Amino acid sequence: MTSLSVAKSRVSNWLFEHALPLWADRGVSADGRFFEQLDFEGRPVTGRRRRTRVQARQVYVFCEAAALGWQAGRAVAQTGLDRMIDLCRRDDGLWISATDDDGAVIDDAPDLYDLAFVLFALAAGHRVLGDPRARPLALETLAAIQKLMSAPHGGWHDALPPRLPRRQNPHMHMLEAMLAWQAIAPDPAFEAAARVSLDLCRDQFIIDGAIREYFTEDWAADPQTGHVIEPGHLEEWSWLLRQAHGAGLDAGAAAEGLHRRAIAQGQTPLGMIREIDPSGAPLDGGRRLWAQTEAVRTALAFGDANVGDLVDGLFATHLATDLPGLWVDSYDAEGQSHEAAAPASSLYHLMTAFSELLRHKP
Repeated sequence: MTSLSVAKSRVSNWLFEHALPLWADRGVSADGRFFEQLDFEGRPVTGRRRRTRVQARQVYVFCEAAALGWQAGRAVAQTGLDRMIDLCRRDDGLWISATDDDGAVIDDAPDLYDLAFVLFALAAGHRVLGDPRARPLALETLAAIQKLMSAPHGGWHDALPPRLPRRQNPHMHMLEAMLAWQAIAPDPAFEAAARVSLDLCRDQFIIDGAIREYFTEDWAADPQTGHVIEPGHLEEWSWLLRQAHGAGLDAGAAAEGLHRRAIAQGQTPLGMIREIDPSGAPLDGGRRLWAQTEAVRTALAFGDANVGDLVDGLFATHLATDLPGLWVDSYDAEGQSHEAAAPASSLYHLMTAFSELLRHKP
């Protein structure tokens, strides 16, 4: 069994010697914005939508890198934040979904998932960079979400115009962003929004002890897809519910049950699988990188003994690339990957897990 100290050393070397320098150099375009992908030779993939959520995630990543002592991340994060604010804000207080390689807006529709990560990035900008725009912009964005995207049956619309099925995932990330703000600059608006997501989790998302993914307009399980359960999201919600409880919010007692169910029904010798049904039977036996990082972070929070082994599993599979600092995002149920590039969006998941590990004190 691999010790936490060995896992920490391995993670620190990969993150600070390989991943962060690579993505700060080749993952950033000349104007300071972030590319969506690097191919497996470390070259940026151009011609793809540059999603606002990815710009926001990378701002968080490099803020967190600076907070962990990698000071080169500070300038990368600041320029990325500046460009996101310059290019991605809408006049109504919401934010667009995507730009192209030249910075032109190609999708101005607001999406709750994007907005949650904008709020999360602004929290990192406030905490690490001390950017004076961050808190006013976060409050303005949240007010616009409440005004323009509140849904009649609770929570917020996934996007404008509204679409179905409704998803728990954007609400989960709204909770994540609100907890990040409450930890550094509390405000009644942040707390109230956090409670919206917590109440939905307790009253609607958890059915028979597991988080469901897809819902009708009034939060009934969607007739076609409402049976889908993602073990990675059981882990992610478990961790967030623990954080909410630590922040003094009534998060209920579901956290440990979600974590143990994810392990019992989603964990295999190769990693956490993508989807199961309510009985625990696999719907999709493939594996995504983000679910493995959530398993690491939540296992660490619960003091499980296998954290080092989970980290070893990451390095043996998803992080086993010829050029260190990249990753294989997904494998199918047969253990094969058909990826041609590493998506920048995954670095957020790696950083959330690895920063917890590096800060962990037994």
